[in-house]
Amino acid sequence: MSFSIQPGERTTNFWTPLRSVLTLTALVLLASFGVSSCGKPADATDNTNTPKATVTVNASSPGAGANAPKTAPASTGPTSLTDSVLNADLKTMEGKAFKLADLKDKVLVIDLWATWCGPCRSSTPELVNLQKEYGPRGFEVIGLDIDPDSDTVEDVQAFAKEFNINYKLAFADREMAISLMRGGNIPQTMVVGRDGRIVEHLVGFHPVRTPEKLRAAIEQALQ
Repeated sequence: MSFSIQPGERTTNFWTPLRSVLTLTALVLLASFGVSSCGKPADATDNTNTPKATVTVNASSPGAGANAPKTAPASTGPTSLTDSVLNADLKTMEGKAFKLADLKDKVLVIDLWATWCGPCRSSTPELVNLQKEYGPRGFEVIGLDIDPDSDTVEDVQAFAKEFNINYKLAFADREMAISLMRGGNIPQTMVVGRDGRIVEHLVGFHPVRTPEKLRAAIEQALQ
């Protein structure tokens, strides 16, 4: 079967000059910044203000003026762990209770994540490697799932099995998550010194830059 254009009909090329420029611009931005993060899944039914799932790049929004900032203003977040965070009652997926205060003699990496977050999946193998590499030196990774309303214990256990996770996993309630986060996107990963001070706080994941920054901050905190 063949199709023909009838007299008077117009045909348009999908790759118009404008679409070509916009596509090229998006690719350049992704290549330049490369850090991906995500928010709440698009099919979620909760009415929180958490962003829907997306890959985030630091670019101005469509239609913004030439002088518009390239990044939205972000919360600076805490500079150290508060007493309420340190003493929050947490429970591993196996049901063992603990508090971050129990780990005060260790350097910590606290990872804020959820099972539905694609960049979180990308970052998890690096966290497993960090626990293997630095664990013997007084270091521990703590993975805090920020979405107990969507993720179940079974979801997290399946995730842990898939990635051979070798560190503690627990749920962070909404209050704890908000007190730790800078903005709404995950993963967010922070390096915490033995004194409770946050040495590094990273939002999103880049396969090269994120591991480099985490290792540098961990080495600094372990000294």
